[in-house]
Amino acid sequence: MLPYDIVEAALGKISSDICYSNCFYVDFYTNSIRGPASITIYKGYIVGINENLPTKQRIDLDGLCVCPGLVDAHVHIESSLVHPREFCNLVTPHGTLTAIADPHEIANVLGYDGIHWMLKASEGIPLEVFFMAPSCVPATSFDTAGASLYASDLAPFTREPRVLGLGEVMNYPGILSGDLQLRDKLSLFWENGKVIDGHSPGLSGKELSAYVISGIRSDHEATTPEEALEKLSKGMWIMARFGSSARDLEHLVPAMSHDTVHRMMLCTDDRHPHDIVREGHIDAAVRILQEHGIPLIDALRMAAHNPSIYFGLRRSGSIAPGYKANLIAFNHNELFSVEKVIKEGTIIAEQGKKTSAWTELFSSVGPLPRVRDSVNVKWLDESAFTIPFTGKKIRVIDAVPGSIVTGKSILEPSVENGLCVADPERDLLKLFVIERHGGTGSIGKGFIRGLGLKHGAIGSTVSHDSHNIIVAGTDDSSIFKAVKRLNAIKGGYVITDRDTIIAELPLPIAGLMSDRSISDVLASLEKFSLYFEQEGIQNVSPLMLLSFMALPVIPSLKLTDQGLVDVESFKLVDLFVEE
Repeated sequence: MLPYDIVEAALGKISSDICYSNCFYVDFYTNSIRGPASITIYKGYIVGINENLPTKQRIDLDGLCVCPGLVDAHVHIESSLVHPREFCNLVTPHGTLTAIADPHEIANVLGYDGIHWMLKASEGIPLEVFFMAPSCVPATSFDTAGASLYASDLAPFTREPRVLGLGEVMNYPGILSGDLQLRDKLSLFWENGKVIDGHSPGLSGKELSAYVISGIRSDHEATTPEEALEKLSKGMWIMARFGSSARDLEHLVPAMSHDTVHRMMLCTDDRHPHDIVREGHIDAAVRILQEHGIPLIDALRMAAHNPSIYFGLRRSGSIAPGYKANLIAFNHNELFSVEKVIKEGTIIAEQGKKTSAWTELFSSVGPLPRVRDSVNVKWLDESAFTIPFTGKKIRVIDAVPGSIVTGKSILEPSVENGLCVADPERDLLKLFVIERHGGTGSIGKGFIRGLGLKHGAIGSTVSHDSHNIIVAGTDDSSIFKAVKRLNAIKGGYVITDRDTIIAELPLPIAGLMSDRSISDVLASLEKFSLYFEQEGIQNVSPLMLLSFMALPVIPSLKLTDQGLVDVESFKLVDLFVEE
């Protein structure tokens, strides 16, 4: 319950803190935009609408429309390459005031300690960060993660107020086969009344029904209207994804109608910082929906109201008495653009820039918590990256720009001196995944098409979900140099050409996030972008595309440190094949 003095403020017995007048507001309960209106706030909560209450301060909003702050319903903050505080600096001026984060990236590297670090690093900032406990650490048995989390490890998080439920259950084959450890996790959160998020690309029919019966109630992997509608019809909530590599939002517009939008939300999942700076965050998704004919109030319902209902945030997501005054203001007669961001009744950003109030209210946040080193590669030499030719054809991963789903091909390899080599003329690159958590020396070897690299190598410690080192290149020398450099800088991104380091971005926090400012990160990323532009690589970042090539829960062919995984048959397969 709220303190009784808030009731007294609502009755006008004591003065409220601030009143925003001459505005309109989004009323999700009557599905309308109402006004002109005044909204009165006391101790960060709305206490009256058009009540003419006594107040210490009045601010004329000059006809702007007010809406609850935007919510990212499913995001991996680690994918922004910055820690939670810098992520807040990046997205909150765009109107995002709540993020539902799944820290399974850092959990796959640092386990329980990684989740705890994210909780601590996100305290005391304008962005309300809630978490979903990672369900799949490791994601599968086909790769080597830095940790394993069982139900007993996750149990303490059921008592953590900012942990709302169990994060995306990617191991849907485990659900269908009755994996006992996975059942334990599902039971733990179900019995504690927590929500359980899904991850089931392409799942349909009786398999989807079985998946839903297990307690899973949402999915962000729908890529077609038909898939979204089937999942909605079986009681699921749909999160329409507006990511960097996976932009399913536009594809799902035909599924958005008056009858379905009350069960749909918006999310980013994985979105790079330069895309947020260039296009926006959830605000950009709202604009895209408007441009595709979705009514503004429906878009805002998916962006602000629905996530609060789904996740049980009882004081968020509406403009009504007793709700948090975490609000945005915009001109509802124009294409959506956030003009003011209001946190607990105070304007903390205007026109995308922080106000002095931001600093005054949130200046007491202490230093980032410490985190241990997480890149531990067994010493290797260049010969580790050779692939002897056996007289057979090879399986090749076909990367698809704009999608994390891959194709697969069977090709004749290019051979020199008895070794399979890259062939840039065919856009055929060597691909390696090197275990980096325990120094086991495990290396998966393969080939990939679709990255467009003509010489040198690109490498990263960001490779979903186990986040081992992943490197693609045209020659063994560049590949070896990239691995050595990633080990030296404690993780990150790197481009090499033989002995030359073309560009790098250190990510010393779990090999996933920078400890520097967003401006420093963007400056480093710009060097990568310029290089790719010079190389004639357009429309997609090879690094972003590469980061999903080790994800063995997304069809159809992927590479882990243990080897090639045929996701459709869910088994390891040989690189070489008789055909």
